[in-house]
Amino acid sequence: MSKTNKIEIILNYHAGNGHAKSACRKVTNFLDSINLNYEVHTTRSDGDGIRIAKELANQQLSNVKIVVIGGDGTLNQCVNGVKQSNFPNTPLGYIPGGSGNDFSRGIKLKIKDPVRLIQAILSMEKPRTIDIGQATGPNFSHYFINNIGIGFDASTVYYTNHSARKEFLNKLRLGTLSYLTNLLKAITRQPAFKLDVDYAAQQKHFDSAYIVVATNHPYFGGGFAIDPTANPFNHHLNLVVVKKITGLTFAKLLTKLLTDGSHLQDKNVWHIERTDFTLQSSPKQFGQMDGEELNKHNFDLHFQVNQHLFWLPVNED
Repeated sequence: MSKTNKIEIILNYHAGNGHAKSACRKVTNFLDSINLNYEVHTTRSDGDGIRIAKELANQQLSNVKIVVIGGDGTLNQCVNGVKQSNFPNTPLGYIPGGSGNDFSRGIKLKIKDPVRLIQAILSMEKPRTIDIGQATGPNFSHYFINNIGIGFDASTVYYTNHSARKEFLNKLRLGTLSYLTNLLKAITRQPAFKLDVDYAAQQKHFDSAYIVVATNHPYFGGGFAIDPTANPFNHHLNLVVVKKITGLTFAKLLTKLLTDGSHLQDKNVWHIERTDFTLQSSPKQFGQMDGEELNKHNFDLHFQVNQHLFWLPVNED
């Protein structure tokens, strides 16, 4: 532990309805007990994670580790901030404190206790390379740690984020239930839309796309496996497209998605695994990136796999 002289903590005070705040308190109490210097940088408005991470990465101080405490959206911002800095390969530590925590689930981070996790982070001599996604378009350029969704999934995120019950369910550590509740609302409101996918010199057209998710690992919505075959260590991204279906057929497909992942074998589901692909959708649809809203757009995005370094005790297996 002596090789690290200071921890720079980026904290989303409100993530997980106080879960991140509680995790940070446990971490700082531990750091005090071992007399290790630290500073807490609190995000106060949207985009602060990008700004703070960029500033810290630009300092490029030796024997200092940057650790993010918050949800997937907070980590997304910090990754993008580091990538915008003069030192885009600066590693990030991460202690999950959100309501969904799909990234930690997707990379199979086994340590849940914040104190044990900071101990493991301090003991690491080399950071771990983990795949992330990169999406670029005419007016869009971002990295993502989990996935970007268009249509049904993004509508569910929108309704969840604007739900009066979200805060109450997060207090009970039932954030996934909030997502599931609003998923049912999205079923009645999400229309089909047109989608073109370009990949490996081929093109696939959909007249009635309904769920479109470009993903770096299996999970979205706080633990639902949209693509059980996705792997954040194999240097590929996965794409899942579900066609618009209704009634009992959709209910059966949704049950498969929410339970055993066998929906990938359904005739109404299309799935690829590639290093890159391009999506174009119309008319305007809701979008989401790592659980954060992208509002309504006609999406025209090129996706490719990228990597980042993390102070996280995970293995490929």
